[in-house]
Amino acid sequence: MTDAALQEANEAFGRQVSGQVARVTGELNRLDALLKAGQVDARVLSEFRQAVDRVRTSGWQVQVWLGGDPKAVAAMLLEERIRVATRLVQQLASEIPASDHELAGLSPLKDGLQKLEQVL
Repeated sequence: MTDAALQEANEAFGRQVSGQVARVTGELNRLDALLKAGQVDARVLSEFRQAVDRVRTSGWQVQVWLGGDPKAVAAMLLEERIRVATRLVQQLASEIPASDHELAGLSPLKDGLQKLEQVL
């Protein structure tokens, strides 16, 4: 593939992503009005909010990357993984005791948490 063709493909992809972001922005604005009506399942709303938060964070990270600071992006990615892991651990802490099933994978989870605790 030639440099010109590669550049053209990158520009086309950029236009596609920009167009999709604009379309989703419009949809989110319409969804905002619907959500304010308050008739949505709480679990679905929670999952939606987490997805929106991930997209918001990704957008912020890309914006920093486009600004040209790769070290800042690496730090942001690590901080985001810490935030996600914290949320997951908190959810597990409340859900595991409430479970009436034997859960597979608890031993490796405990081992992983112990390794993390040593690093911290």
